[in-house]
Amino acid sequence: MPYRLGFTLCLLLSLVACSTSPAPHFAGEWGGTATTQLESTELVVHIAHSDNVLRAYITLPDVGVARWPATSLHGDEKSLEISIPSDSGKQAIALQLLDGVLLGEWQEARFEELAKVRLARREAVSTYSEQRLSIEGPAGLLGASFFSPSTCDGCPAVVFLHGSGPQPRDASRFHAIKLAENGIASVIFDKRGVAESEGSYVGASFQDLAADGIAVAEFLHDMPQISRIGFYGHSQGGWIAPLAASMWPHSAFVITSSGPAVTPSREAQWEVVRAMRKAGSEERDVEQARDIIELWHHGIRSGNWLEFDEAVTEVKDSTWYRRVAQYRRRPDRDFIRAYQAYMDYDPIPALSALSVPMLAILAPDDESIDAMETAAILGKLADQGQDIRVTLYPGYDHSLRKLGEDGNFLRWPPQPVNLYDLQVRFIQETN
Repeated sequence: MPYRLGFTLCLLLSLVACSTSPAPHFAGEWGGTATTQLESTELVVHIAHSDNVLRAYITLPDVGVARWPATSLHGDEKSLEISIPSDSGKQAIALQLLDGVLLGEWQEARFEELAKVRLARREAVSTYSEQRLSIEGPAGLLGASFFSPSTCDGCPAVVFLHGSGPQPRDASRFHAIKLAENGIASVIFDKRGVAESEGSYVGASFQDLAADGIAVAEFLHDMPQISRIGFYGHSQGGWIAPLAASMWPHSAFVITSSGPAVTPSREAQWEVVRAMRKAGSEERDVEQARDIIELWHHGIRSGNWLEFDEAVTEVKDSTWYRRVAQYRRRPDRDFIRAYQAYMDYDPIPALSALSVPMLAILAPDDESIDAMETAAILGKLADQGQDIRVTLYPGYDHSLRKLGEDGNFLRWPPQPVNLYDLQVRFIQETN
C-alpha cells in the first residue's frame, strides 16, 4: 500500500542527488519538531559530508520512517533547501541558520498550511551497528543489511519479509533499528529482483519468497551470537512469514502485521466491499460485487471469460458498479502471469502447522484487508490449540498509522505508541 505521508517506499532506492553549494558546517545531526495548527511530529535531519558533497536524510520517529533520502540539497552559508521525493509532488523544507538553530517551513503539496520547523544540532548516538552484505538465496544473491545491538551475546533475531510489489530493504529499516535498540538483531533485505537482489519477484510464488526468507534465517543460524530466530511479515509478508516458519525447523516465533488469514483472491474483494458499505450500498449489491470479483478470478484461473463477460453485461448499468474498479475488465497477460503464482494460496495449512508462538497485529479500520474476518479465523485456530495471539489497533490503517477524524489522512500519521514494545515483549517471552 502507498505510504500516507506521500511517498512510495520504493522511492527510498532513489539516488541521492545533492548540490555542493551548501556549506559543510551544516554536516551532522539536527533534531527538533515540525508543527502545524493541528499536528506536531519529531523530525531528525541527518546531513552527511563526503567528497565535498552534502547529502541529507530525514527521519520521522513518530511515523516510523528512518533515513528518507533527499533528492537535492541547495543553499549557502546561512540557508538550506531540502527536496524530498514524494508521489504527491515535491516536498521541500526551507531552513535558515539563526543563532545556531535551523528555522524554516515544510511545504507539502497535499496541504495548504506550511509546517513550521525548528531544529537544533545534537550529538548522534547509536546503540546498534549495521553491516551491508550479500546472502545466497534460491534465485541468486540477496542484498541485505544485518542490524545488531551494541551488545549481542545470545540475542534473538528477526528476518523481515516483504509486502507486495518491488519492496527494498529500507521499507523495514526503522523497524529493524527499533528492535536493535531493544537488544534484538535482524536482517532486512531487498526483495528478489529489487535493488541489490538478483532474480525476479514477478511470477514468484509465496513458497519461493518464503525460501528467500529461510536462506536469510540460515545465514543468521550460523552466527554464534544469535540465540533464536523468527520471522516478521507485514501485509503480503503476513502470508509469507507463517509459511516460512512452518517450513523451517529452527523457527522460534512469528509476527505478522496487517496479514490476512484468507486467500489473496478473497482478500482482493475487501477494498471494494468496504467502499460500498461506506457508501451505503445494500448488502445484496455487495454480494453481487463479490460475485463479479470471483468470476474475474475464475477467468484468470481458467482462461474462460464467458461467465465474467455475461455477468458484467447484466450489472454494468447498476449504480454500484463503478466501485468495482479494476474488476470491470479483463487483466493483461503480464498481470495474470504474476498473480496466478499466488492468488489462490491458502494460509490455513501453514498456520495450522505452526509449532511456535505467533503474534498477529491487526487494525479493524484496515482499508486493504478485512481485519475482523482474519481475527475471527485466527481466534478459531487459537481455540483449537495454536499459540496465536491477536492484538487490535482501532483507528489505524493498513500501514498501522493513525487515521484522522472521519477516517481522513493525517499529515504525519503516528504509529501506536506501544507497537514496538509489544513486539519486543513477545520476542523476549519466546526465550
